[in-house]
Amino acid sequence: MFRLTPYASRLTALWLSSLAILAKPDDYQATREAFVERINAVRARAGVRPLRLSRPLSSIAQGRADEMASGRDVHAAAQEDSRRATEAGYEPRLVSEIAARADGDIEAVVSQWRREDGVSARELIGEDYREVGVGVSFKTETPVYVLVFALSWEDFFLEKTSGFADLERMRREMLARVNRERAGRGLAPLRRHPRLDDAAQAHAQDMFTRRYYSHDTPEGKSAMDRIQALGYRARYAGENIARGQYSVDEVMDGWMESKTHREHLLSPIFDDVGFGLAFGKNPGGYEILWVQNFGRPKGRERL
Repeated sequence: MFRLTPYASRLTALWLSSLAILAKPDDYQATREAFVERINAVRARAGVRPLRLSRPLSSIAQGRADEMASGRDVHAAAQEDSRRATEAGYEPRLVSEIAARADGDIEAVVSQWRREDGVSARELIGEDYREVGVGVSFKTETPVYVLVFALSWEDFFLEKTSGFADLERMRREMLARVNRERAGRGLAPLRRHPRLDDAAQAHAQDMFTRRYYSHDTPEGKSAMDRIQALGYRARYAGENIARGQYSVDEVMDGWMESKTHREHLLSPIFDDVGFGLAFGKNPGGYEILWVQNFGRPKGRERL
């Protein structure tokens, strides 16, 4: 007989630094692998990508299974799983748990979860998850099974930024969006300038590396200072910066909704523009930073 626990839930968790704790070896690895194989067969039929078996998540799931078998309180499942994952060095963005006390083989357990009209059935084919941990306990007459599903910040961030490896493509898309906004208001298009690209990229990378967020560097250098230092003889200069957006359209939407940033984008005094982007993991966590530099040169300037 199946008794599915009522606390299956899902949590969005912020990243926290921690010390890695490796899972201890036990006798359940073959069972875990069989569970994942069966779950991935279900996911394949639903058109959802397969899950990877995670050692840290399996350690957490095993602990939960042992606690259930010993009769300990296991409420607040997702919050507790997130805390334990962080302590184990796993950086969770999403965490969810389902569990059951059940007689029968793996096929029967998974089939019963699928038939449940609720969280268990949804989580088995949850599109957001990339990894799963499996816990198994035979300490009681009726076996206990616990699955912990998760999406790590690493997986989330890598997927979101995968298209940015081609920086030139991002710049082309950004220029096209900028000039669509200007054309819709009867303004002349901006042209990309390599020195403004260099200035924007250098500032984005500097903010990322030194972990600040400002138009001025810690030494007090402004956008005008940085642009001119790279050889662009600016009569006028402007700059937009942003952080946290995962697409050109997302960051442009934000800038266009901001009065100051929109003024730069739609200013008739600028002729040239350059774009920079820096992203990755630094000691402060995962970060993405965008920079636009605008300019109008003094007189005629050669590239």
